[in-house]
Amino acid sequence: MKLILKHTLKNMLAHKFKTFLLIICVAVCSFTAMLSFDMSGSLNTIIRGLYSSMMGTTDLDVTTKSPVDDDFSDGLPDSNVLPIAVMQSSFDRHIDFDISYVNRSTLPVFGFDGESAKNMRLLRDGVELGNKKAYISESFAKEFSFKEGDTITLHGDRDKAVDFTVAGLEKEQGIFTNGELVVISFEDMKELTLSGEIEITELLVDIKDDSLIDEAEKVIKDKYPTAKVENLLDSKELQDQIKSITRLFLILFAVCMLLVIFVTISVSERMIVDKMSVVGTFRSLGVSSKMTTFALILENSIYGLIGAIIGVGVYVLVKKPIFDTVFVFGTPDAIKPVIPAPKPYVYLGVILVAILIECLCPIKETIKAIKTPIRDIIFNTKDTEYRPSRLFTIIGLILLAVSIVTFFFKDSFVLSMVCFVSFIAAVAMLFNYVERFIAKFLSRIFAKTGKPIAHLAAIEAGSKKSSVGSSVLCLTAAALAIVLYIFTNSLASIYDHGLFNSDVIAQINGCKPEIISYVDDLEGVERSVFHYYTSDKIKLDDHKLDANVYGLSSVDEMIKTLDLSKDGAADDEILIDTVLMKKYGLNKGDEINVTFLYDGYLPMERNLKIGGTVDFDYLVGQGSSIVISEKTYKEIYNDFPLFLLVKGSDAKAVKKTIQDHSADYISIVYTRQEYDMQVAITKAGVKGVLNLLILIGVALTFIGVVSNQLIGLEGRKRECAVMTSVAMPRSKLSKMFLIENLISAGAALLFAVPVGVFMSVAFQRMLMAIGQAGPNIVPVGKCVIYAVFLYAIFTLVSLFPIRAVKKMDLVSQLKYE
Repeated sequence: MKLILKHTLKNMLAHKFKTFLLIICVAVCSFTAMLSFDMSGSLNTIIRGLYSSMMGTTDLDVTTKSPVDDDFSDGLPDSNVLPIAVMQSSFDRHIDFDISYVNRSTLPVFGFDGESAKNMRLLRDGVELGNKKAYISESFAKEFSFKEGDTITLHGDRDKAVDFTVAGLEKEQGIFTNGELVVISFEDMKELTLSGEIEITELLVDIKDDSLIDEAEKVIKDKYPTAKVENLLDSKELQDQIKSITRLFLILFAVCMLLVIFVTISVSERMIVDKMSVVGTFRSLGVSSKMTTFALILENSIYGLIGAIIGVGVYVLVKKPIFDTVFVFGTPDAIKPVIPAPKPYVYLGVILVAILIECLCPIKETIKAIKTPIRDIIFNTKDTEYRPSRLFTIIGLILLAVSIVTFFFKDSFVLSMVCFVSFIAAVAMLFNYVERFIAKFLSRIFAKTGKPIAHLAAIEAGSKKSSVGSSVLCLTAAALAIVLYIFTNSLASIYDHGLFNSDVIAQINGCKPEIISYVDDLEGVERSVFHYYTSDKIKLDDHKLDANVYGLSSVDEMIKTLDLSKDGAADDEILIDTVLMKKYGLNKGDEINVTFLYDGYLPMERNLKIGGTVDFDYLVGQGSSIVISEKTYKEIYNDFPLFLLVKGSDAKAVKKTIQDHSADYISIVYTRQEYDMQVAITKAGVKGVLNLLILIGVALTFIGVVSNQLIGLEGRKRECAVMTSVAMPRSKLSKMFLIENLISAGAALLFAVPVGVFMSVAFQRMLMAIGQAGPNIVPVGKCVIYAVFLYAIFTLVSLFPIRAVKKMDLVSQLKYE
């Protein structure tokens, strides 16, 4: 055992570059595995922490249609209940450039019992409500120039004015997470009403025993059938979103793992070849085959252990920055939720699987090494001829059949994943036949045209293990890289598309168009358009869902938020997202009963005909959008547009005027340049991550192909020495290696584009199945250019065996022979 450990460590230290490469491969795979398998649990914990920072210990948020009495908590399990009085109030504000010009802005005023709120962690301990004290958020104070001790005048029923003292500026946490609100006591809230009484229609409930939350929810619904009861932590929508995000990372992990496995198999083969002398030494000393196998597997398991520890360690270090950047909750100033550490079983599982993969990848070469006669090991006799495996051929054909069958089940996530993995595995096992056919075809052409060097190179390209193996590795890696490339281009097209073709984009905060109709009269304004959009809980027949609802009778040139199958919806029509159409088995022309606001006070039903589809929603990006006519939209949601789009000659001046004179009717205004800058920043971040994945894949593949070529050269050194000594100078031998590599890489890249395009379809279907809808843009021209770029990269591989040939000691090789 001591001898085995000594040789294992010596071999690892003697081949530092290959050791480093394998460890990096395992680290990349382990990192993506941690990202995938830790995602679901972490998101659950993060969201629980987020809700804890926003809603304290609240479990249920109850909104009733009529005021509740003091007996609300009767029948509930042991709990804390916080009744909340909410009033939409207005306050006096000043315009920055003219202090004498005062107008009003609206905001919600919350009134409740301070001690109860502290018990539920909604207020910090230092807050003391009552005596006309008002508490506001720091962001609100900064925006409207309030400081502690100032007087803020709130207007209640029939413009009843009451002065309050700003008693504190609070950070955006707990009840102040929403920013623009004022918190006062129950008694002070009564001062804003004409009757001196307040009605409670909203309550926050904290069930002390979390296992009884479902029971408490049922009690409330039975007692108040029309009440809206929201379980903050276990809602179906929340779990569906977490599941969707987890599956997305699982898909990316699958792509990375496939790439890493292909490269690891190639590099491991080189490692086994280099260790043949060790195998011969062990066998000569009488070490059993089992112990020799253990020695070979031990080294790979050490690579797996070290690589997995590095991958897991890097994930732990960067997890918080990744989650803080990608999963942004609230405003930038909001307190970020605690990022939980991965569960111990996730650590253990990823490390064990990494070790297992490293032990399985070289298993075929390990068995061959053990079965090699000692005489062949001593005389360094290597079989470099490629012979297709009958078993791999049968498995490849079976996998190809599986991928073809599962391709037709396009709505299933699992079957689309099976199609994706089966197809690339089948291609890897069967492509050798294509490679050998192309090489044989080219060898005949070169023979007829009198090009002996090219003829020999073509024969070698189709018959040598290193050339065929490199070609298969190039194909699989390039195809996976093209899948990521197409996905990156499709994602970029969403940002490149643009949402609005206007000079100024303003988001409206709940007002009718006539209130801000003055915009049309501003100097430099050519015209303006209102865009109607809202999110709502609706029912399509019996299917409940959270939908993005647009009011659009005809598409204006300034509105580019949607790709539609027709130009807007008629009054009796509805356009439904293609994802929803597939999910619920709907077809164009179907009559459907749609219930809008089904979760609200006054649900509204409409019988509408499906007049077309929403192919993609560039504003929201989810597969849950519907379009109704503008008239129908106004009948249901009133005349409250979300966006004001303005075309004009002086965008900055128009923006400034709108900001200064629209009070809080306009929540945010961008010029086109500012909006494009925001989009560009987001686009750069997303494309950067995906391009990094592509770069890692290409780099690993390049190293794997180099390894393959050097493995092949080890077995062909004496062959090269004989050819050089007889009739072929080293320059022609180098030329042969270059042409051989051009043929291998060319055959691989020729098929990489169609294989990658096919796989991108399955990849897109997986995304569609998890609700990550998006356009699947296949830029064939760009893919070909990308393949040519990869071709140039992989062609550089030939420089390594050429360099080795030039350094080869011809005399020693001939003497050995």
